[in-house]
Amino acid sequence: MKQKSSPAVTIYEIAEFVGVSPATVSSVLANRHVERRIAKKTVEAVRDAARTLGYVPNMAGRRLRAHRAATRQFDLAIMTSFEAPLSHVGQLLHTLQSAVDRQTTKDTRFAVSIEMFHAGELQNKPALLDANRYHGVIITNTLPDDDLFLSRAKLPYPVVVLGRRLAGYHCVLEAPNYVGRKSVELLHAAGCRKLGVLHSRLLTHTTADRVNAFRRTAIELIGVEPMDLECDGLQPTAAAATLKKFFEEGGEIDGIFAVTDSLAIGAYQTLKQRGQIVPRDVAVVGVGDNEMAEYFDPPLTTVAGANDAMVSEAVPLLFSMLQDDQMQAKEILVVPPIIRRESSNRRG
Repeated sequence: MKQKSSPAVTIYEIAEFVGVSPATVSSVLANRHVERRIAKKTVEAVRDAARTLGYVPNMAGRRLRAHRAATRQFDLAIMTSFEAPLSHVGQLLHTLQSAVDRQTTKDTRFAVSIEMFHAGELQNKPALLDANRYHGVIITNTLPDDDLFLSRAKLPYPVVVLGRRLAGYHCVLEAPNYVGRKSVELLHAAGCRKLGVLHSRLLTHTTADRVNAFRRTAIELIGVEPMDLECDGLQPTAAAATLKKFFEEGGEIDGIFAVTDSLAIGAYQTLKQRGQIVPRDVAVVGVGDNEMAEYFDPPLTTVAGANDAMVSEAVPLLFSMLQDDQMQAKEILVVPPIIRRESSNRRG
């Protein structure tokens, strides 16, 4: 990202521009105008002036006892739900922090935070619509209610949405239908005819696409709709409980598609407890290529969720937007690799 050579705009310049005191400007930019009883018209004038003059708030710098007066501080955030797998967020954080380390200079610094919200309740996050709160964010693991909110309330800072398609936003997502379709093809090639799809009750845009594509492709190739195995969450225990109940009620299955590798772990546990052997009795395909997937017993075949590729696209895109906030919204599709291992090898 290009670094500007001009000094940072100060609250004193904004105060002079608007015709108010520096204390008033400070209160408005710190979102303390309500308690200070500053008139709404004045608040709007200060914020308009800040945008016009190119003011960059130094929120993290305020928390530090000392900093260079001309240092620009960019506050970046990863927004994700409490219910999402932490491994995905960790990967995103690592990539973003690496980019930040490369971009940091003596005059430009960055602060990176992880902002959490409950799935489906993004709109309730405090200060989300405050133009002075963030300089750029990457949003991931949203539910349909979150996506509806985002489509109606344009956020006032650069945003990259990960894993879903939203009009007006820069979006990086898995190629539609690919994972679900390829998973059916893997199980079909293994000779499976009684398929089931393990998924959480709460479906994100990405997981919903995987489930729906799997159902459609199963009907096309096999002529039978797969069993719907809905879990209470994404933890292995949830998958184990769902599959156990399915078998106890007389269900039969010879191929399982788990929309995340964590659900595949739970499936392995239940199958093992029942004395069923993977893949001889039931073949299993997961998504994501968990770091332990090759050490499963047997090693797990996975359509490696596009998280790596999405992250590698999303982070540079965010920095491009910081440089040019007038960039036309773009959509980037990534295709995940297929990693075949023993869990789907029934052909010997």
